[in-house]
Amino acid sequence: MKSKKLLFAGLLIMAVGYTFTGCERRERPENITSVSIAPMKYFVDRLTGEAIDVNIMVPQGASHGTYSPSAAQMQKLSDSELYIRIGYLGYEQAFIRRLKQLNPSMKEVNLSDGVELIRGELIDHGDHVHEGGIDPHIWMSPKVMLYLLPAIKNGLIEVYPHLEETIVTNYPSLLEDVERVHAEMETLTQTLGKRRFMIFHPALTYLARDYNLEQVSIEFEGKEPSPARLSRLIREASADKIPVIFIQEEYDVRNANLVAAETGAEVVTINPMEYNWVRSMEELMSIFEVYLK
Repeated sequence: MKSKKLLFAGLLIMAVGYTFTGCERRERPENITSVSIAPMKYFVDRLTGEAIDVNIMVPQGASHGTYSPSAAQMQKLSDSELYIRIGYLGYEQAFIRRLKQLNPSMKEVNLSDGVELIRGELIDHGDHVHEGGIDPHIWMSPKVMLYLLPAIKNGLIEVYPHLEETIVTNYPSLLEDVERVHAEMETLTQTLGKRRFMIFHPALTYLARDYNLEQVSIEFEGKEPSPARLSRLIREASADKIPVIFIQEEYDVRNANLVAAETGAEVVTINPMEYNWVRSMEELMSIFEVYLK
């Protein structure tokens, strides 16, 4: 973590350095908003009618736990008038304080503020036990997204008052889509015959909590499972007849395939980082209907 913080600090210093030429300050580009992940760009685009440049810090296909933003991304972040962040992704924790020093005029919307956050499993070190880290996957619950939409809308209006009419006009349609997804997820999950699923990286923690499902994670605290944990998971999946194991494309599929081979569960790819949030939720509901019905 220390080396990662030093890397981010170096990238931020480079980004700020690029804003100066000789003794004259480079003029900042206008209408740039940075977001943590692609699904947040989807919401910004829907509200603004794609009227602003949106810089995604963790691109699709990259692991938000290990990804290091490029110098170009950091440059756009330092130029941003607004930063809509998830709040507890790995890179965010590494540099956010330094970023505020370098770009004090940038408005920040931390979407984790006010959300009932979930911590990971307790970690036992033998002589002591401490809490796990905060799970960042708040956007994967439609119920949580209903709560977050006003913060996104209000942040955009505050920074881009010239787009207020567009944002206010587009908001009801977006809200209706999220409300529909939430209602459909509630209806579907109430009728499921099976409520437990296995997943390599625990990206559906908030969704499971909000819709009365149970997520069993193969990964533990961001690390590959130990042989003992893997053996326990295989026994658990076999005993409970867990029908499906979810895997994301940016993670190693080998452990999921091993559990599947031993238990007969199906390995299914999901994409929590997909740009089109509504489509990704609809695809997830279709998968639930097939494997958990």
